[in-house]
Amino acid sequence: MSFLIGTEEKLERFYETTAEWVSEGKLKSLLSAYAKNSLRRMQMMRKARVETVVEMTLGPITGLKLAEPLAEINVTIENGRISNVEKAMLVEKTVCDLYVRASSKIMQISAETGELLREMSRESGQRVHELEQYVRSA
Repeated sequence: MSFLIGTEEKLERFYETTAEWVSEGKLKSLLSAYAKNSLRRMQMMRKARVETVVEMTLGPITGLKLAEPLAEINVTIENGRISNVEKAMLVEKTVCDLYVRASSKIMQISAETGELLREMSRESGQRVHELEQYVRSA
């Protein structure tokens, strides 16, 4: 769970920093909301970590490969050739996939934590949808 919490921390910093630089009101509002939502998600994962044995079992789960999505997120955020909206969409797609994979792996160990990660995956999918709508309306 520490790894997933760290991923959310990175997202929160990305959204907060990007929102500071964006001048367009609707996008600024979306990104600020995503930053706040990432803080909420971190709190929920910390609670799940304390209340379950997930911390001891998430890392060693075969096939989860947590480092790959984090590297992809880092490369996307640091990519100077794409817009901030494109970065956010790519990052959220990666996070959505990460949480789906983690959820299915952790469900057998902690159904509650697995469902939490599944819900967070849906939230990331919704973020992608909102950002796509923003791009279409801009």
